[in-house]
Amino acid sequence: MSDAALVLVIVPLRGAHPLRIPIVKKVTTIGSEATADVRIPTAPARWAVVQRGDDAVEVHIPTTGEDMQLKPGERFEANGIMLALESSAQLRDRERVIEELTSALAAVDSPEHAVELMLAGLIGAAGADLGALILSEQHARAYTIAAARDRHGAVLQHAEDLLSDAIVRDVLGTGQRVQLDDVAVHARYATIPSIAALQIGAALCLPLRLDGRTLGAVFLARHDRGALDERALTEVSLLAAITVPFLAQLRRAPPPGIDELIGESEAVRALRTHVRRVGPSDRSLLLQGPSGSGKELVARALHAASPRATKPMIALNCASVAPSLLDAELFGYRKGAFTGAMTDRGGLVEAAHGSTLFLDEIHQMPLSMQPTLLHIIEHREVTRLGEDVPRAIDVRLICATHADLEVEVRAGRSRAALVARLREVTIDVPALAARGEDVVLLAYVFLRQVERQLGLVAHTLTEDADAALRAYAWPGNVRELKTTMRRVAILADDKLVRARDLRLA
Repeated sequence: MSDAALVLVIVPLRGAHPLRIPIVKKVTTIGSEATADVRIPTAPARWAVVQRGDDAVEVHIPTTGEDMQLKPGERFEANGIMLALESSAQLRDRERVIEELTSALAAVDSPEHAVELMLAGLIGAAGADLGALILSEQHARAYTIAAARDRHGAVLQHAEDLLSDAIVRDVLGTGQRVQLDDVAVHARYATIPSIAALQIGAALCLPLRLDGRTLGAVFLARHDRGALDERALTEVSLLAAITVPFLAQLRRAPPPGIDELIGESEAVRALRTHVRRVGPSDRSLLLQGPSGSGKELVARALHAASPRATKPMIALNCASVAPSLLDAELFGYRKGAFTGAMTDRGGLVEAAHGSTLFLDEIHQMPLSMQPTLLHIIEHREVTRLGEDVPRAIDVRLICATHADLEVEVRAGRSRAALVARLREVTIDVPALAARGEDVVLLAYVFLRQVERQLGLVAHTLTEDADAALRAYAWPGNVRELKTTMRRVAILADDKLVRARDLRLA
């Protein structure tokens, strides 16, 4: 017989505060009838009958005839009512996770490693399905992802495209937390594409503040709905506060520069030469290259080589924002300009004043917005949605695409005038397959990065692994290689990495 106390967690209506009912009887009835042990006016007369077992409960739903077993941590929904089961053992597990995390933090050798550990602790404390630690840039609504994982520890690839920009930017902009116990009933967030793509039912985003400034945020989400209990919220808030010094260390790290364009192939040496020549200029330019080839890294190297390097580069992937929201995100808006515009808000163009604005996947920008972007390039001014008076801005624009822009123009998806303006200075970013021996060099670089971040032993590539790396076509380019080496570092059974460990197609 288990000595763990069992607690029923009931959310009677979407968005309602959860009820927590300790199970003290062998059989507990839930419903709207006067004789129910747990009376819920909005429920059917006899909604559920819960029978306690040793470490679980048996639930019968008379209205549907369903019978099921609930174990601690599990939940289900019927008639718009959510029922979950918790136990005191779960609380003890959470306490143990925090104790182990505290011990592990004492041994970390880098802020990157600490941030990874803190994120795992935050996800565990919140019972979340995924989470991310976010580092704000100089402008409150611009940010980068310091770490992003799911509850099993797997890295969320392309987290910038997956996480909800709206929630994160609201928290960074206001310094106030956003807690959504039921995302579906929230008018502002329910229709966000990333919310739907990740199937998020509940979310919590906390600001991480130091000396009155918002350094970043922690984003946690669950697939089901329901509120965190006060104890869990306290634990998450405490862990979030502990994370702040590590994020502060990350902010002091130097920005990527030309030295991070790693490789000794002719293609990469030519790329570094272009960056040295073009970086100090103020000209807008276009980066062309296949997806995953490192165009954003080149953009950051260009920014670092310019007089604007004292300010952070502002980056946006045009494909990651819904077309209907992209103009507001870029150009800003006046209060009342459209439904949901509750305050005046500057866009990313204004955020990049005195710095560099990097727009990836520029071919995804709606045709109707492209003349406005061209106007900004040529006249150095931007007008917020709902306003008539332009604002002077000093922005260097770097755009990137994997598409053939001439084809896009002929297809009527891109405007010739904008393409011509962008292509005045063009840099081709080579595919990984065109970089020869660089693939092995990069493989070792990515291996060592993961090993440092996760505290893993050093691995060595065998000759057959080297040969497999050179022979593979790398359709996903540098991004695919980085993912491959991360997987190898985590899953390899031996310090020697063989060709079969790479799991290449």
